[in-house]
Amino acid sequence: MTTTEADAYILGTDREELERLRFQHEVWVAAQHELMEAGGLRAGERVLDLGCGPGFTTFELATRVGPTGKVLASDLSANFLAFLAHEAERARIGWIETVHGPVEALALEPESLDAVYGRWILCWLADPLAVLAKLRAALRPGGRILLQEYLNWSTMRAYPTSPACLRMVEAGLENWRTAGIAIDLAARLPELAPRAGLVLESLRPRARLGRVGSSEWRWIGEFYRVYYPKLVERGLLSAAEHAAWREDWTRREREDASWLATPTMADAVLRRL
Repeated sequence: MTTTEADAYILGTDREELERLRFQHEVWVAAQHELMEAGGLRAGERVLDLGCGPGFTTFELATRVGPTGKVLASDLSANFLAFLAHEAERARIGWIETVHGPVEALALEPESLDAVYGRWILCWLADPLAVLAKLRAALRPGGRILLQEYLNWSTMRAYPTSPACLRMVEAGLENWRTAGIAIDLAARLPELAPRAGLVLESLRPRARLGRVGSSEWRWIGEFYRVYYPKLVERGLLSAAEHAAWREDWTRREREDASWLATPTMADAVLRRL
């Protein structure tokens, strides 16, 4: 089956979404660096960026491993990979190689990688266990998989709470269930890791809370504005419910007194012995 750009990413791959992802990366870049440090990522290593998108995470990995290393950047979107290749050429970073296609179909040489990095990628897959087992086979002994995944998506709340904002969280969870997506992938890692032949060395929660105007508030607000109209189209959220959320969110931003808890994430380091 041929994959189109419309299939490549849940929110699309146009320029507007690229810029949203750029800001999202800015929100989470410090966390990526902390995970790379915790996972012992070093200069000269060969790393796979799994589901790299436009490559914002890829460039962080490339800086970390340096010109004596190598970063394979894999994604389903040809548009995103073209952007990444252009930016890498412009920055004269010659140790990034792009790989187009679904992660389930990646052709990886046995014991060819020192590490794998992925942020919000396994949670979208129908069979994350099979992908973890494939990644394990591609790791050298002692190689690591560094993941940043959702631990508890339902913890997202605006405070003070309101029925309109709670309904949005419920609609999102309903959409994941309908699509067969186990969004809280990090919560499954203690069970999945040993089945894939990996040791779960660390699992660190990340809970973030920000008030109106914070990076947390803007990150979630931009996601809501792009994502939830799609749920109206799918019949999982009514137009009236969506309008009630917009009115509620606008009021909160005007009054400047609300706080927002983002979905709880987790950093994970898995190792092949």
